[in-house]
Amino acid sequence: MTTEAQTQGLGIFSQWGFTLWNPEDHTIMLLHNGRSIAIFSQTGATEKSLQKECALHLVRCHGWDGALWRRQNEETNQ
Repeated sequence: MTTEAQTQGLGIFSQWGFTLWNPEDHTIMLLHNGRSIAIFSQTGATEKSLQKECALHLVRCHGWDGALWRRQNEETNQ
């Protein structure tokens, strides 16, 4: 279950299948659609570092172009 704090830390990426899991007392695991993407120490994980890792994963593994929403022209052409 994703908590409000986790959703806030992940920002918009929480709507794209990213979640956080605490496997141990001192670590946080970043998951995308249930698969492990990265592991952070709880003391070192920040909103910025979590969201950066989400963006990097989307670019590297899914060809994301960095747009947070579709451009209106692209939607009408499809």
